[in-house]
Amino acid sequence: MKKKQGFTLVELLVVIAIIALLMGLMLPALNKAREQARRVVCANNLKQIGIAMQGYTSDTDLMPWAGGMDPIYPSPYKCDSSSGANDELHPYVAYRDDVRDDAGNLIPMRLACLYARNYAADGKMFYCPSNTNPSYMYKSYTKPGKWGTLPQTFNIQTSNEWVRLGYTYYPMDEGAPLEPDKYLGQNVPKYTARYFSKLSKTAPYVTDGIWSKEGLSHKSGVETVNGVQLAKNAGINSLFKDGHVRFVRDEVVTYTFGGRGASAQTGTVFNNAVWNNAWDDLDKKDSRVLFYNIFKMIKP
Repeated sequence: MKKKQGFTLVELLVVIAIIALLMGLMLPALNKAREQARRVVCANNLKQIGIAMQGYTSDTDLMPWAGGMDPIYPSPYKCDSSSGANDELHPYVAYRDDVRDDAGNLIPMRLACLYARNYAADGKMFYCPSNTNPSYMYKSYTKPGKWGTLPQTFNIQTSNEWVRLGYTYYPMDEGAPLEPDKYLGQNVPKYTARYFSKLSKTAPYVTDGIWSKEGLSHKSGVETVNGVQLAKNAGINSLFKDGHVRFVRDEVVTYTFGGRGASAQTGTVFNNAVWNNAWDDLDKKDSRVLFYNIFKMIKP
């Protein structure tokens, strides 16, 4: 009786090579499908934020404060920050340890107001699942206590005892007067929208995080151009006044820097000098230049 032979080493190597080749062909498609799924979840989060905002503004008449010095409705926050909370623009802050009421309770800031008044049932709604920076991930703010509480273990790694959001909240007021930015000289809105009725119809009021050009949530990767890291095939989900969410891809824009001696520079929404001049090098409360320029360029 003839003895049954097993696979030879060559045959095993051929099978392994074929499997490796198939995996190499399938992985990009799987990664793309995974990112598409995350983008859908992100868009749904923003739609839920829009519904919550409709309920909140219907009951309170005012939108959560987002920055700027409105003489009628100034900042409700008082803190020990040397920069002054009355004018600061940190669109990603939900709670901070030095912003409390007279009883010592944390005061919800910006989108966290929706959570505090039970219009948003879960803090996870405020985070895109594609976020990779730990500062803007939900899981960073759920230990040792639940979301919306301080202290948080993650903050040991940072300089501030804050709970941060995963989205950018910058509600533009259609009728807000403009004033020169003290660093760049460009005219920017003096304050953000407080009434939902005055919210811009053409600019979004919540988007994916735009903290840095390489840190955008929705991208196919990161590439280095002239020594600078840039997002590849970047895009952001954007929530508009009427409640719809649009995925906005990179597009060409022109931005003129006054006060820095630079001439008009042409680039793209996520890859131009706005990032380097209005975010990385400036006091954060003047990052409104960055948000104003990017948000006004995103169309419904």
